[in-house]
Amino acid sequence: MTETTETTESDGDQQFERPVASRTRRHAHHVAKRGIAGWLSSLPPAARWSIIAGFAVVVLVLVAVGIDVGFSAGRVHPGVRVAGVAVGGMTQGEAISTINTGIRPLLERPVKVTVGADSWDLTADQIGASVDATALAAAAYKVGRGSGFADVVVARVAAWFGRESIALAVAADEALVSSTLGEIDTAVGIPPVDASVEVSGTDVRLIPATEGSGIDRSAARARVLTAFASEARVVELTLVPRTAAITETGAQSAYDMAVKMVSGPLTLAYDTKKWEVPATTVGGWLAFRSVGSTASAEASSVALECYLDSTEVSATVVPMVKEVGKVAKDATFKVSSGKVTIVPAVDGLGVDAEDLAARLIQALTGDGERTAELVMQRVEPAITTEKAKAMGITARLATYTTTYSSGNKPRVNNIHTLADALDGTLIAPGEVFSFNGTIGQRTAEKGYQEANAIVNGKLVPELGGGICQMATTAFNAMFFSGLPVVERRNHSLYISHYPKGRDAAVSWGGPDLKFRNDTNNYVLVATAYTNSSVTVSLYGTPTGYKVEYTTGPFTNTVAYPVREIKDATLPKGTKVIDEKGASGRTVVVTRVVTKDGAVVRKDTFKSVYKASEEVVRIGTKVTAPSTPSTTAP
Repeated sequence: MTETTETTESDGDQQFERPVASRTRRHAHHVAKRGIAGWLSSLPPAARWSIIAGFAVVVLVLVAVGIDVGFSAGRVHPGVRVAGVAVGGMTQGEAISTINTGIRPLLERPVKVTVGADSWDLTADQIGASVDATALAAAAYKVGRGSGFADVVVARVAAWFGRESIALAVAADEALVSSTLGEIDTAVGIPPVDASVEVSGTDVRLIPATEGSGIDRSAARARVLTAFASEARVVELTLVPRTAAITETGAQSAYDMAVKMVSGPLTLAYDTKKWEVPATTVGGWLAFRSVGSTASAEASSVALECYLDSTEVSATVVPMVKEVGKVAKDATFKVSSGKVTIVPAVDGLGVDAEDLAARLIQALTGDGERTAELVMQRVEPAITTEKAKAMGITARLATYTTTYSSGNKPRVNNIHTLADALDGTLIAPGEVFSFNGTIGQRTAEKGYQEANAIVNGKLVPELGGGICQMATTAFNAMFFSGLPVVERRNHSLYISHYPKGRDAAVSWGGPDLKFRNDTNNYVLVATAYTNSSVTVSLYGTPTGYKVEYTTGPFTNTVAYPVREIKDATLPKGTKVIDEKGASGRTVVVTRVVTKDGAVVRKDTFKSVYKASEEVVRIGTKVTAPSTPSTTAP
């Protein structure tokens, strides 16, 4: 290592070199020996006063910083701003309030987003824009409170000169941002179209992919949030290209497979039987789906796959081979004289769908004969005999019968149709039975005819008239079973041939009749009918419920109004009642359900019936009195 030297004179004329490092060590030794004051006095005047002035400045800065620290204790340093809002000298709580107030006008101004000639004015509410004033106030408070002394001094001096400002950060509801930008994208963008394969009979076509366009949603989000935090309130977006997920390359394999599948007829064989399926029918079986990940940047990672639509295959094959198959039959319940028995289930025989699919693919895409051997398998019914036994339906819980006139054929037809639709209904433990949900809409296609029904307090012809006879019968079976009634509505008019206060009105889209199966086993609804009566019974596991009830008197009786119509075709003084009136009234039925002497539930069924108008025709026709005839002499 080379040592720096300097030339020094001796007492004589001789010169010699002394190392600088040695001189420095000697200088430091003298300073230490003589003290700071002595050292300063040894310096030239200019250097001495320069050092003293610098030292004084440092002392003054330290004193000023100390005073500033004391003055701003617990408060934001003076001069600090948050997005232009002055918060210096404030506590953090005061700063939070000031930031919220000061930033509000900025957030309330909409940001204009433009894409070409289209534009949208976005409000803060539309994207859920918000500012975390607490975090901003905390950041402002930290100014001048760094860990290093130099950092503290620099930050506080900068604040004095107004150079410390906290940038505004705007957050947003990501779901709202996504929805809003999605609407903009939909309005201006053109979605790409994947390559596809179309099959018509035996004609197979590969449809090329087309490129689309749209906004860059990620970039748009960042720019919109930045705009809400600044005075620049316009965001200009441009459309970027979007490629299809499935290209022609990704669809080629599916196209080739489809072409091969429809290249000829298919033969199905079972034992000695054979059925031929035309190539055009096979074409109707083909379907396509995408496979692979759409998240990959490579479009080729997503491909089109050709497969057989099992629904279409079944719709063709099952009827075709039905002669070698057998439909499975569910176990059912038979009731008679209050007793219930199980009609055993019957297994079916059907095509093994999973095996068939594999065999069809092999036959249609292989190089051998286009023949698929059918494999038949046992088909288990949905309700096996064992399942039916496990439902616990062993006894009748309640039964009720109502009667009607056999002369009204459409009404009788409707009651029978309703009873058939209701018969055999099973209600699982805890399930709520719905009359409308079980029966469905009453339509002519289901066999319903027009018959009188009460609509808006009037008796008018309606498709499915007579349904309330069925609902009233069902309600009374529920009533006496002790099971909890969830919904029941009385008729608008009082009908005397129904049990007092225990009628039930239903209509599609209107009132319904519901009850809950609160037992641990299934409940069966069974019906029976004649031309003049219908019966509804509930079967299940004995509940031990005992039902007692009381029916109160009619109250709040309202006289029916009478409307008289003059009729010139009737003799004067004659009265004919066209529509008989009915008084309005109210009645309350109370049901108490007990088990082992303890009350299980107490229900009150209040029925309020409206008064219905009576229409009377009054004769006004005047007839001349008859005169006796005279005979000329």
